[in-house]
This record gives sequence, C-alpha cells and structure tokens, in this order.
Amino acid sequence: MKRSPAFSTYVAALVLIVIAMSLSFVVYQGVRSFAPEKQDQDVTFVNRVVTLPNQGGELLLVLVNASELVTPAALEVQGQSSEGGVLYLGQSGSYGSLGASLCLSGGTTFFSVHSNASGLLQVQSNGQSWIDGHLVSSLSVSSGWNEVMITNATSCSVVTPDGSVIFGPGSEVSGFPVTGTLPASSLNFYVPSDGSGTDSQILLVFAGGGVDQID
Repeated sequence: MKRSPAFSTYVAALVLIVIAMSLSFVVYQGVRSFAPEKQDQDVTFVNRVVTLPNQGGELLLVLVNASELVTPAALEVQGQSSEGGVLYLGQSGSYGSLGASLCLSGGTTFFSVHSNASGLLQVQSNGQSWIDGHLVSSLSVSSGWNEVMITNATSCSVVTPDGSVIFGPGSEVSGFPVTGTLPASSLNFYVPSDGSGTDSQILLVFAGGGVDQID
C-alpha cells in the first residue's frame, strides 16, 4: 500500500523526536555521573581560629566542629587548592601547590600523612619541621592522619611508624592537613601564615559537596 507524503513526514518527525530524547538522556546521564552528590545542607559548622606566634610569621590553629561526621576532600587557602598537590606558603606571602615534592626551598609546605599503626613518625629533611603542631623532626603518633609542615628544605622524606618512606604526594599523603581518623565531627589543623589575615580566606570542601568558609 502506498503511503501518503503527510504520513511519511509524520513518521520521520516522530523518529527525530525519539532520537533527540535518547541523546538528551545519554548527555544527562553523562553529566550526572560526574556531578558530585550534594551533602545534606543541614550540616552546620562551628569554627575557631587560634593565632600562634611562629618564627618569621604565625601559625593558625583551625578548629572545626561539624554537626555530623564529615570527610574533608580539599583545602583552599587564598584561592589555592590542595587538589593541585601539597600546599605551601612562599617567601612572598602567597600560597601555591606542589605536585611532585613535599618540601620547597624558601617556603613552608603543610600536608598530612597516613600511618597504619601507632609509633614513631619521622621527618627527614635539611630544613625545619613540625609534626601535629610540634617543632620536632620525630613524634610518637597514633594510627590515622598526622599533619606535617616542612620549612625551607631542598630534600625531604617522611618515615611512617611501619617503616614506609614517603618522598612525594601519593595515596599515603593528603593535601588536606588533618590529624586523627576520618570521618570525624571534629577537625583541627595548622596553616602557616605571614600575618596578613589568611584566616579570612580559608575554605574547606568536604566529600559529598559540603563547604565550610572560615571567617
């Protein structure tokens, strides 16, 4: 049976609509798969920043209490994110990130290292080092994350309690400097500062999309 031109046009239009809807679904699914799941916006944060004197500048002790368990994903200081690597404070007072090293000549790096067991955590460098806010090159720690800062060093490594030697960013290093086990409802970490109001430019990003602005 011969079909009329109008019927053929209708069928062609219907096919185009089906194809368009299919493509829209594929694109939507693709975008959705990369979009982070939003964290419950009912989570609230209470922040406190304590300024500690430090040679040539300040240390900011940042204390964060959340209304539920959270897992930090990234730290931003003056627009520089730990997602780019290990954060550092340079001689000029500006922040940046290192993708392949744990230390920097003329700068202070800050990050956290994961230990699978309790014991002695050691920082080996030709500069100055802090562990969990203590001006030491070694410290007895519990299993979990521990913050390390290294100042003005050209070579460095971190030895964990189980004997592992860490030379650069990897699975055992987090650009988010935190101490303890995760997830947690209470976080504390140190940020080196030149005293120019860094605390008003600190942003915490959590897994699931939660954000905490330090004011």
